[in-house]
Amino acid sequence: MAATFAWLERYGATPGTTVDPTSYVHLLSADVASGNDTNYTNYPITVPGAGDDYSYERYVRGKWTGTFNNIQNVKFWKSAGSPNTGWTINAGVTSGFSTPVDTASAIAAAAIPTSQGAGLTLTFDGTYSQFAVMQAVVASTAGPGDMITSPGATYSLSYDES
Repeated sequence: MAATFAWLERYGATPGTTVDPTSYVHLLSADVASGNDTNYTNYPITVPGAGDDYSYERYVRGKWTGTFNNIQNVKFWKSAGSPNTGWTINAGVTSGFSTPVDTASAIAAAAIPTSQGAGLTLTFDGTYSQFAVMQAVVASTAGPGDMITSPGATYSLSYDES
């Protein structure tokens, strides 16, 4: 029998609230669940008059259930979609959860990899992967509108199962 995979998102004050993000992970101006269009509409990130503005960090990770021996080679990257001019999506990896910040992240401090080979490596503890932490950074040079044009970005998590 094969393992069953699910995405999990954690937000809020430590220890946080864990939810299934359904099909969307939104980078927002509030520390709320991203998986609904109301929050996406109500908490956009604005273009600053000067400097940079930041989304709240978004903590996501994988969970595996079912019958399997091992999950290994877990990689996280952005596999499709490109931010519009003036926007950057940063990412990083951590084992623990901290209350998300909307200032420059100490974890999501580098541009998210855009290929599987360069993807962030997440360790696996028997049920969960480490957290991949994402944050949007918007410069004052960004134009109006959504960060990523339709259909959006695709974030991928790959793994080997044995």
